[in-house]
Amino acid sequence: MSVSAAAAELGVTGRQVTRLARAGELVVTREVGKALLLDAGSVHRVAQTDRHRGRPWNGDVAWAALAMLSGVGVDWISPSQASRLRHRLRRASATEVAFLARRRARVHRMRGWGDDLNTLVTGGYVAATGVSALTHVPGVAGRFGLSGRAGGAVDGYVVGDDLDGVIDTFGLVADGQGDVTLRVVTGLDRFFTTTTLPVAAAAVDLMESLDTRERSAGAWVLGELLDDFR
Repeated sequence: MSVSAAAAELGVTGRQVTRLARAGELVVTREVGKALLLDAGSVHRVAQTDRHRGRPWNGDVAWAALAMLSGVGVDWISPSQASRLRHRLRRASATEVAFLARRRARVHRMRGWGDDLNTLVTGGYVAATGVSALTHVPGVAGRFGLSGRAGGAVDGYVVGDDLDGVIDTFGLVADGQGDVTLRVVTGLDRFFTTTTLPVAAAAVDLMESLDTRERSAGAWVLGELLDDFR
């Protein structure tokens, strides 16, 4: 999809679309000179997201919010930042949190030629989230009232320093319609050394799904977490 088509889809200017792409919120499939071609799926995901006022959180604050909602201790932001964030979360909706936390990672959609791409998760190369958490992390499917998705789709977080190695090991290539979603983070490594992430992370990732049931389940669980937090 061209930048102009994406702008029409999202109801924003071409410059705003370019900013979204540079921030990793839209997936760039090809770049020729100064012209960008965007993955249509990533544009549709942003289009279906409720827009809210306010600047998106940076990665540290986004992960602090998701950790707080999941009952995980937070020690990487200042006490004053934590206090303001708690206040914001107590009056936020699920769609607002998903909107504000959308810069938690840079998304790469890919495809691979391996026989079992689920080894990305079972082998510990990525931290399972979204549909992969439903399939591979005990208790998550029940928590969301869903079952694992058939067909071997993979959704996981990977630390930026490990990205090239994962791509090489599994022969992954960029493909906006691919069934491998890699969410690249640069810090907070303690979250990405196990297959278990804060449940709020799985919720906001499911809220980006093009599948209505998955999207609704993510919003429902995130809403419950917010209710418990208040």
